[in-house]
Amino acid sequence: MTDVVCGKCNNPITQNQKVIKAMDKTWHEEHFVCGGPCKKALVGASFYERDGQPYCKDCFEAQFASRCAGCSNAILEKAVIALDVKWHKDCFKCQKCKEPISGNTFAVQDNKPLCTECAGI
Repeated sequence: MTDVVCGKCNNPITQNQKVIKAMDKTWHEEHFVCGGPCKKALVGASFYERDGQPYCKDCFEAQFASRCAGCSNAILEKAVIALDVKWHKDCFKCQKCKEPISGNTFAVQDNKPLCTECAGI
């Protein structure tokens, strides 16, 4: 390997060094780590990419995932989009009876969802 530099430190990579090839770059093995606060080694692990940096699942979710308007936790699957925010399906509940709202019809009171029964629809 000549003229190959590490994707993190930009120092040359020599032939006897262990390397990782990921994200169209070559990295010293010890430099292929999570770009989040944990700095966990990502060799042999799945990772997410954001702005040219690799992230472990936990750091990626903590920093970049959409948050549920009901519980504030990360939304990792399909979301209910209502009242201009995202919700987990189970968190999109009537604010009076606390039952999940199913179907496409609901009412709004104080910018919070109400089921059709509680709203008298």
